[in-house]
Amino acid sequence: MSPSKKTELFQSLDEKSREMVEVALKCINESDGFVESLRLQEFLSYVVRETLAGRGAAIRGKSVAVDVYGRSLVGDAGQNLVRVEARRLRRLLTAYYEAEGKNDPVQIRMDAGGYRPRFVFLDTSSRADLDESAAQPIKRRMLPWAAGGAAAVICFGLAVAQFSEPPAKASPSLAEIKDPVRAALRQHSMLSLQAMNITEQAQGMLFPVFDLKRQELALGMFRHAIELDASLPGGHAGAAQTLTVLGLLSPDQTVGATYLENALNSAVYALQLAPADAWSNGAYAFVLAATGDREPAIQYATTAMQLSPKDGHVLDLVGMTAIVADDPELAALASDPSVPREGAGRFGSRNIWGVSQLMLGNYAEAIAAFEGAAPVGAPISPPSLLFQAVAFDQLAHSEKSTALLAELNATWPDFPTAYIVNALFADGSKTEQMILKTLDGNND
Repeated sequence: MSPSKKTELFQSLDEKSREMVEVALKCINESDGFVESLRLQEFLSYVVRETLAGRGAAIRGKSVAVDVYGRSLVGDAGQNLVRVEARRLRRLLTAYYEAEGKNDPVQIRMDAGGYRPRFVFLDTSSRADLDESAAQPIKRRMLPWAAGGAAAVICFGLAVAQFSEPPAKASPSLAEIKDPVRAALRQHSMLSLQAMNITEQAQGMLFPVFDLKRQELALGMFRHAIELDASLPGGHAGAAQTLTVLGLLSPDQTVGATYLENALNSAVYALQLAPADAWSNGAYAFVLAATGDREPAIQYATTAMQLSPKDGHVLDLVGMTAIVADDPELAALASDPSVPREGAGRFGSRNIWGVSQLMLGNYAEAIAAFEGAAPVGAPISPPSLLFQAVAFDQLAHSEKSTALLAELNATWPDFPTAYIVNALFADGSKTEQMILKTLDGNND
């Protein structure tokens, strides 16, 4: 019987597991491919020990550039060096595990798109199977919102009831199912079909993004889908998407980091299950953008759009990723009103289009997008008023801008406007500065 695999992604490791990782690191650093590259040894040792110390979420190109290569924070040269060195490191790790390290009980991997390593245990005597533990990555930590108790259970039940088919159709026969994908799942397992249905229902609930209760409710449904069939990528991709939103918008940095850790965990697992799945690629791109890895985020987002160019939910995810990664051209492409969109539920394309036009300086287009949202049933949220106010301010319509900000403050007095702007837009970007200038002018 071949040894089972378990990938350790950001959960706490016991003392024995930590020792096994340290031994694996020592073996790599003493191998033929690494022994003559002291700097790559330092690079790998740094990211492994930062992760073991619980600081994996904070590893960035800047921190590696400063702590390992002694480079300045000024400019991008240090981070460019780190990207080049990371590619070398990944190649050497692959070569090592194809030769000297192929029988190592613990593998240290560093996936493209980030610098935080993951640990793969091949020792079945001390580790559980991947299927048992990684199937439900979100359960590894009790998140703060999970303490909602009976109220959360009731809300979840109502949501499932709202979107489920009538009881008479709860267990359709194979002959009754016309969709070949659903027919295949029904033939495989009724639970698989149910998991897919719940996943699609939850996917249609993801807008408006800034309704965090809605995000938590959708997350509960994705978790339930994973419980029914953990082999389907949709539940993991959906969990990654909602956790990323919660991580981005959480005012508590510690809580936000936990959300993002679990989001990355879920996205990586979704990609392991289905590397060519558009939603999985899009969810991974979204997490990367939220954690500051913009270049690979755009690459994965572009792949997602190419895989499903008409899927409205995938296009929305690509658009959100592009906004966070400061790529307004891609956001505009993903939300283009002239492109037909397929899928059920609510889409955020009109609002994403509005934000992309604001970022591109097309202020009249931005205003038209947000003003036309309500009549067609598009999601309405506090940022809609904020972005309209900024666009009017840029067009020198200060009275209209002031009125919209007043309406925003009166309707949502507790909305953390400045925090949300900081979370969504790149630090120091033109868009961030433009919005903050409008807010500062209104406060004078």
